[in-house]
Amino acid sequence: PRASLRNEETGIVQLSVLIGADGSVADVKIDKSSGFRGLDNAVRSQLMSGSCKNKPGTVDGKPQQTWTKVQYVWKLE
Repeated sequence: PRASLRNEETGIVQLSVLIGADGSVADVKIDKSSGFRGLDNAVRSQLMSGSCKNKPGTVDGKPQQTWTKVQYVWKLE
């Protein structure tokens, strides 16, 4: 986010992401904040936007809705 960049905010967001049987992101929960609401909301919004497709988990070879852990690192270069 521009405001976060301007304020030189960095951090790590730890999330639980629910991947639907079709590979879309069905839900996102923030397990541990980066310490900056703008960074946390940006990664959650991006994941929920539908732009991310994933390989769903399977049970007996059939796609199933599955929770997975994701860590997103915000850093300045």
